Amino acid sequence: MFSNSLDEWLKHELKMLNMSLPAHTIPLSVLLSSDEPCVKTLGGAMHYFDRRELEEFRKILPEGFDVSLPLIFIRRRELGEGVYIIKGEKREAEAFRLALGLSSIHKVTEGYYTYKPFVIEFLRRYKTLGVVGIY
Repeated sequence: MFSNSLDEWLKHELKMLNMSLPAHTIPLSVLLSSDEPCVKTLGGAMHYFDRRELEEFRKILPEGFDVSLPLIFIRRRELGEGVYIIKGEKREAEAFRLALGLSSIHKVTEGYYTYKPFVIEFLRRYKTLGVVGIY
């Protein structure tokens, strides 16, 4: 199944761990207008959004500000212990910042990043609006 390469085995394992990540993200405005807000995962399952969480999240964002969901937090050990990249554009990072009331959000070459305690707090508040992956 695998060549003798440990790298190939590791790539396969990481792919399997990330099967719950969304195949794509969907704008909040589209999710709110959907009868059954959901997105397909890389593994082929469906990730369902809680409508109440979507509505609460919308209230913390400025008027006309749209963001794609779910927010995807990717653990990146090479950036330091407990560091997560927020996948997407600046608006996803900004929505995360606003949701937690943070004063700023930082960026490196790989993208905007945050730390494990903030990811945990976001997922505690909005269980269906974020997912975690590993690279």
